[in-house]
Amino acid sequence: MTTDAYTWLNADTDEVRAWQEQQVSKAMGAARDFPGFAELVEEIAPLMAGQLAGALADRRKVAGRWFWLDRNEDGTAQAIRVAEDRDAPGQVLVDAAALTAERGDDRATTLIYPEPSPDGRLLAFSAAAGGDPFGQFLVVEVDSGARLPVAVPAMQGNLIRPAWLPDSTGFFLAGRGETGGHTLRFVPVTGGQEATWAVPGIPPTSLSVVPQVSPGGGRVLAVTAPHEHLATMIADTATGEFRRFAPEDFHGELHGDWLDEQTYVAISTDTPRGRVVRIPVATSTDPATWQELIPASDLVLRSLYRLGEHLVVTALNDVSLDIRSYTLDGAPVATAALPLASASMQLTILSRLPTGTEAFAFSASSFTTSDTTYELHPETGALDVLAQGDSLDDITVEQHFATSADGTRVPYYLLARTDLNRTEAQPTLVSAYGGFNIPKLPTFLGALTPWLRSGGIYVHANLRGGSEYGREWYESARRQHKQNTFDDLHAVAEDLVRQGTATPETLAFQGSSNGGLLAGVAVTQQPELWRAVVPTMPVLDVLTPVPDGPGAEMIRSVYELDYGNPADPADAAVMARYSPCQNIRPGVRYPAVFVVVGNSDIGCPPQQARRFVAALREASSSAHPVLLRVWTAVGHGSLDPRIAAELQAEWLAFVMRELGITLMPRG
Repeated sequence: MTTDAYTWLNADTDEVRAWQEQQVSKAMGAARDFPGFAELVEEIAPLMAGQLAGALADRRKVAGRWFWLDRNEDGTAQAIRVAEDRDAPGQVLVDAAALTAERGDDRATTLIYPEPSPDGRLLAFSAAAGGDPFGQFLVVEVDSGARLPVAVPAMQGNLIRPAWLPDSTGFFLAGRGETGGHTLRFVPVTGGQEATWAVPGIPPTSLSVVPQVSPGGGRVLAVTAPHEHLATMIADTATGEFRRFAPEDFHGELHGDWLDEQTYVAISTDTPRGRVVRIPVATSTDPATWQELIPASDLVLRSLYRLGEHLVVTALNDVSLDIRSYTLDGAPVATAALPLASASMQLTILSRLPTGTEAFAFSASSFTTSDTTYELHPETGALDVLAQGDSLDDITVEQHFATSADGTRVPYYLLARTDLNRTEAQPTLVSAYGGFNIPKLPTFLGALTPWLRSGGIYVHANLRGGSEYGREWYESARRQHKQNTFDDLHAVAEDLVRQGTATPETLAFQGSSNGGLLAGVAVTQQPELWRAVVPTMPVLDVLTPVPDGPGAEMIRSVYELDYGNPADPADAAVMARYSPCQNIRPGVRYPAVFVVVGNSDIGCPPQQARRFVAALREASSSAHPVLLRVWTAVGHGSLDPRIAAELQAEWLAFVMRELGITLMPRG
């Protein structure tokens, strides 16, 4: 059975809207009638606010001033702060609430990517309304707070950040031309001529590019993003003429920072876990002229920054954050003393490409400690704590390994209350991602704290398709190998049942985005293993192209990177074997399902979710509920802590009800 009978749900008609409103009402009722739901939201809201703030804080020291993303004075909205002193609370430079009021509607403004000019006098930042995936880059004077007449449309996220010229007269910003090709746009701020250059040579599977301007301003690199960073093309900023930077046949990632106008230093994944090389700009396409500075090791290299006379390299060491400093010639200097099982979204997932900073500040967390902000001293490896996170007590963290269908060892973390009875099967919630070269990191439990406190077990699985163990871990589960991701999840679930942690009646799965595809496949390929499944912001139909509209071509190209091209018969045959919408079978006892989507999500559109839910409900032989929750003014998630908290609380309440957990009050 496929969802073809429900193609009418693709349309935007009164009939479809009425049907969707009915589904939303059912889903909200099922979730919000859970005893203690209001208390759950109130507990989760500050946890979500803290997680969002920590992930996006990105403290920068430029021209003697500190800049970071935070909350406004009354805590009601995001704000960008500036301070002369590192340890000062700073003053609000940009208040998202003021931008919302100025716009004149009730959609909360989302701020990301504050980027100060090299002289510290100006700040560029991205602002968007509600869940809109598109926003504008605005510019504000730091001393006066006055906004300049600059408003450049750009997609929010995907590392579309501005790269300032060294003289602070303007910045480069990535975009797309009328035919969908990649462009770099120069935006003059204090004089100069605006220009838009087509960037040749960028593969169509790259969602965007990030510009990196050389220290003297004479060159700009175009680096692909966000899933693979490859310094592909380089241009003369005086002429806009591009040439190849990476070798023509280079496969993998090549990205880092400038040493000087003639030299670039980069992580190169021409070895599976990466090595660091010094590249002469003039002969960059000839690897024979590269000089190895840091050889390959067991570390999975993720980002590299030049900080004065040091190189700072961030890596994963058995999925945990590792930060080391070296001389500019690659000699080891120090290793940062980080807690075990640490993670930094900034440095290993959201990793901005360097644009120059006078200090190395970052946020890191663990499963049991929320984001702590540090400043690294590269000459010693010492860490100054700028803001200490909160800690959870009495939580056991264990790492286990399951064996996948092809014999691969698949790691997963298991977390539970220290006093929980582990001799009996308990309600167990599994989460995983497994795609797009993105590692699933041991970040703070945050909004899952009520689950563990109430007696649930949480399992954090590191499946192939991510980058936890380097390039091979990623390549072994994409396109024609995508089934390995699903087999890895199957292996983890079976391992949990085998060791007595859970049974199929106490096992639930939740995944977001590509993890939402994983959730859909868990439903259709593994229905006998799961009691409840929650796909949030999911990809549920990889064979039907994303509907036309702004940004659609970009999303299609990045899906091709991981899933394949549905227009290619060979790719389509592979995709058809796992695409959730195409693999629903009548008469199967499907688990309880709670699908969550945002109505503004261009990459995981509600149309797919509507068809999936309608077909699954008709096909299932069980009495388990199959529900659809569509959020208004929400895109691929929400940076509004209240909305994010309610979204999380709804699906968590659904799982707790289905698995028979009673919410245990705090304290």
